[in-house]
Amino acid sequence: MGIFVLSKPDVEKMKAKKDVKGLIKALKYKKDVFVRREAAEVLGKIGDARAVEPLTKALKDKDWNVQEAAKEALDKIKAK
Repeated sequence: MGIFVLSKPDVEKMKAKKDVKGLIKALKYKKDVFVRREAAEVLGKIGDARAVEPLTKALKDKDWNVQEAAKEALDKIKAK
């Protein structure tokens, strides 16, 4: 039986490790808009193409801050 962690994703830790997969998961974390927004921002800074599809989906997030962060992240990835 596995152990479930009930805490929110640590975006700063994932940023330091350049954990793109973890950041993509954090981008889908429905419980905290700030986690989603920060994950989008970090994915844009990293510039990994694996983030394009999840960021495109985040353009439809219910929160406009996440939508804007996703748009800016996609622009940064495109620029690279």
